[in-house]
Amino acid sequence: MSHRESPFKAKRGDLIEINRTLGYKHWALYIGDGDVVHLTSDGASGDTSTRFSRSEEIAVIKRELLAEVAGSDSWQVNNRSDIIWNPLPVDKIIKKAKEKIGCKVHYNVLNANCEHFVNSLRYGIRISFQVIKTYCIFGAMAIINPVAAVASAAIGVTAILKGYPCASTSVKSSAKK
Repeated sequence: MSHRESPFKAKRGDLIEINRTLGYKHWALYIGDGDVVHLTSDGASGDTSTRFSRSEEIAVIKRELLAEVAGSDSWQVNNRSDIIWNPLPVDKIIKKAKEKIGCKVHYNVLNANCEHFVNSLRYGIRISFQVIKTYCIFGAMAIINPVAAVASAAIGVTAILKGYPCASTSVKSSAKK
């Protein structure tokens, strides 16, 4: 198998879930020939979770080899939302993804992260189940601990004020048209 072939049977337009440290998942969209399009903090491969020092930054949309993006982390195809929403036509998904390569966009862990990005490409809907899961965990903690309740409320208010879930705003495109 060549380095550009996928070692699993991913199809163009599939969502790739990459397992990172501490339960974080990085998300990418498979576009074929071993390549993915993904949202990253500085355009480099690797774990974006440790490179964003604040909740809001500028991110870059990159096309890279899945093997380089995943590194030594495990990954799998995860199109679980197909049971909720119909994916857009594959050609449209791939076209949208390729048009965004090189664009710089606002990144926000709560409402404009890598999972929001790939779901918007595949389904036309910006959603991050990691964010929703985190809200649920904080909510459960609030039942047990009042201090956690305050933290949970602060996160919820921040998300509401920022329009969660909402689209990230393109700030600059370095892609040539």
